[in-house]
Amino acid sequence: MKTTDVAASTVLHVGWAGPAAAQAYSEACLSEADRMRAGGARRGKAELDWRVSRALMAELDVASAGVWSLSHSGGHALCARAAGGKLGVDLERIKPRDVLRLAQWVCDPAECEILHGQAAALQLTYFYLLWTLKEAFVKAAGLEFPGAMRDVGLREEAGEQRLRAPAGKWHAAVFLLEPDWMAAIVTSAGGGGPLPVVAWQSGQIARVPVHRMLGSWSC
Repeated sequence: MKTTDVAASTVLHVGWAGPAAAQAYSEACLSEADRMRAGGARRGKAELDWRVSRALMAELDVASAGVWSLSHSGGHALCARAAGGKLGVDLERIKPRDVLRLAQWVCDPAECEILHGQAAALQLTYFYLLWTLKEAFVKAAGLEFPGAMRDVGLREEAGEQRLRAPAGKWHAAVFLLEPDWMAAIVTSAGGGGPLPVVAWQSGQIARVPVHRMLGSWSC
């Protein structure tokens, strides 16, 4: 995928927000479904995630979107909207984990082999790249979690990494965000279509994060 701040004919509007966004939360801006959930028992981190994510959704006006996807964690939220097709996002904070053990659960043998071959300093980053990509596919394609995570991801072919994806035409990109967040975006326009443009949004709530694209793939 391309990444830009300029609108284009095929655009993914992507918003990123942190804990400060909770101050803009208002039940008046909730969807009907979320109003029914607003009174649920949530404490601490869960309540913060709720307020940040719903404030971001309201600013991005997801109610008018053809399709949208949301991920939140640790007081931060990532939301994307598009005119149509299928869309999934995932956001994870990069934390030390036993990635070789976890990979046996969510990766296929070839991905595990690639992960084992990475230098120790790079294994954590590569694992989170795979994890967020897989979760974004699960959301976009409506796959089973966590069972289907082994069935999507990346494969090596002729010295290049290519998508392992469900049937159809897919685009995916993974970003490293400031400095310890990993974000993945997966989209499909069904019969194909031009390469989407990622348009990072900036407003009262959404802000453009310091970001670096780690990979972009189409199939």
